[in-house]
Amino acid sequence: MTRQKNFGIEHIFLDQTARNAPLTRRILRALKGVPVTIVKSKGAFLRGAGQMPLASGKKSLWLTRFKSGFLKPCPATGTDYLCCRYWTLNVQTHCPLDCTYCILQNYLNVPLITIYVNTENIPHEIDALLANQPGRLFRMGTGELTDSLALDPLTHFNRDLIRTALKRKMILEIKTKTDLIRHLPKVPKKNIVVSWSLNPEEFIRTQEFKSAPLAKRLETAAAAVKKGYRLGFHFDPLLLLPGWKEKYAALIEKLTRTVPENEVMWISLGSLRFPPPLKKVIEERFPKTGIATAEFVRGLDGKMRYFRPGRVKLYRHIYEALRKKWRDVFIYFCMENKTVWRDVMGFAPENNAGLDYLFHESIARRFPELDLSIPDSRAYTDQER
Repeated sequence: MTRQKNFGIEHIFLDQTARNAPLTRRILRALKGVPVTIVKSKGAFLRGAGQMPLASGKKSLWLTRFKSGFLKPCPATGTDYLCCRYWTLNVQTHCPLDCTYCILQNYLNVPLITIYVNTENIPHEIDALLANQPGRLFRMGTGELTDSLALDPLTHFNRDLIRTALKRKMILEIKTKTDLIRHLPKVPKKNIVVSWSLNPEEFIRTQEFKSAPLAKRLETAAAAVKKGYRLGFHFDPLLLLPGWKEKYAALIEKLTRTVPENEVMWISLGSLRFPPPLKKVIEERFPKTGIATAEFVRGLDGKMRYFRPGRVKLYRHIYEALRKKWRDVFIYFCMENKTVWRDVMGFAPENNAGLDYLFHESIARRFPELDLSIPDSRAYTDQER
């Protein structure tokens, strides 16, 4: 992807309570010349900003403080779909990328790219979580409500998080659709994962606007390995668009030729799913996309999904193609039910805690340099996330 001048930011809205934060000063220096509006009444501003078109919001920064904790459990969609008990660090919301299917178009009330400047307490939040359940291997990342790297050369959030994670028994995941790793520090090959969402190049070109092309993502993944990072890949959302079978087969061939399996910590599979109101947003913002015209059924979590036979066919094709190339990499479903797990992989974790345990077991076995013992299943219960 080509980085636009000023990261594509055309206006900065600055919460007056955030004016003196070190991160605020860094961002204002980097974006010198971009107009700044000081906001004195946060409530009134946010009510008005909620009416701003999303396209304008993606060109605007809102610098503010977050009053609650940053570390949250992944917002799973209910017990009918297995969740891996991932933890998110929501230091930013929205991003300058523009994917047709992005749930944030409908999920967040304020369309501005929001950056929280008071993140200094995050290491203490992480320590409290790790101390509460010392037998678990926690996985956490910054890519739930934004792209982890799209603005990271500006904010350097991940630089500080990497320093924190390297000193702790945890896995930090930096999830992206960009090629922006040049600014990331070199690290010892341990517990830091940079992961990429993957789709065939034609789907990226027509559905994932402003993101890096497939070839650039894979090239950057190979470069990340040389800097000491582990890799993850997310085939999510998988799309049932014309030619999908051949296009995904070609993608897997390119992936497995570009990076070695022993550097890949995990791969997730997830098909297109979205809350019903998002369909109208997609059709209005991207009338030529075609992804909302397929046949969908409302799932038990209320989201629209491909019918299960279609999902199973899609997953089998991807899973079997991956397993022909890579026999040992950990592959899992993101938010799928046990029936789909059994139909595609031949087994299903008993519950969310069981899936969480499988992550720990796989990482301990495949990456002995992390010095993790095979976990005690008693540390993994569904009583706590």
